[in-house]
Amino acid sequence: MTNPMAPGSDASRDGTRDRQRAIDRLARRLPEPLEPLAALAYNYLWSWTPGGRELFRALGAHRFSLSAENPVRFLRDLPERTLLAAATNDEYLAGLDAVSTTIASDLARPVAPLLDGGRSLAFLCAEFGVHASLPVYSGGLGVLAGDILKEASDQALPFVGVGLLYRRGYFHQRLDLSGWQHEYWIESDPETLPAVRVTDARGLQLVVRVPVWDSELVAHVWRVDVGRVPLYLLDAEVAENTPLLRWVSTRLYEGSRAIRLAQYALLGVGAVRALDAMGIEPGCYHLNEGHPALAAVAEAARREQPCT
Repeated sequence: MTNPMAPGSDASRDGTRDRQRAIDRLARRLPEPLEPLAALAYNYLWSWTPGGRELFRALGAHRFSLSAENPVRFLRDLPERTLLAAATNDEYLAGLDAVSTTIASDLARPVAPLLDGGRSLAFLCAEFGVHASLPVYSGGLGVLAGDILKEASDQALPFVGVGLLYRRGYFHQRLDLSGWQHEYWIESDPETLPAVRVTDARGLQLVVRVPVWDSELVAHVWRVDVGRVPLYLLDAEVAENTPLLRWVSTRLYEGSRAIRLAQYALLGVGAVRALDAMGIEPGCYHLNEGHPALAAVAEAARREQPCT
């Protein structure tokens, strides 16, 4: 099935196939009546669909809270007895069917026209506040970007988001007994998030290469589904990179100017190259603030390349 939010894209390259494989793997861990939970877990549409959050909380509210309401990690860690009890609970299964039907109907709606030619709009931003379980945001800019993705989904617009996958996100704060503030970071494992690593038509990890400093930064691409909108996150935590290059996508709003500029290159140039590699050709780019400004240069260079 071709991604409806990226007209003309190839489902073998845009992560649609990878998402379905992840759903199938998670579903195999669940009793058959609960298998629809796997599809819900890999799309944040559950988080604003009435009854969606309650489905997961009903399986263990405290455990769900401890997982930062990350449904993928939560379902993987649930005891078998809890899953079996829910699988034989008619009231729970009726609620699961109702939410699954609502979400399926939402995703099946036709795409609303936005641009001439039916092409999608690519929305590039340094941070996206989609949900607390996806810690790639710090505040207002990210919350606004996340709301824009959700609204685009609600309106069935052909929309694609692109950002960076920060392994440590933004800093947390604590106060010691003397009242001094201390910063600390918590590292995320994307393998436990509602995210899938995008592969190419051959089944190999999709690779994006961006010139940074005097070398070449290699990035992988992760896909997160926000309702009908695919959000692609670029990740420099790749063995081929030096430790310094890997640091480019480690923390949001890094203090080093050199790292910040490298982040801008990865976000701007990397976004254009990643979308091109996935067969997604946007009709328009929206650059949210100046962080992805180099996308304009990369897109101009791409269009000047001779046809082959």
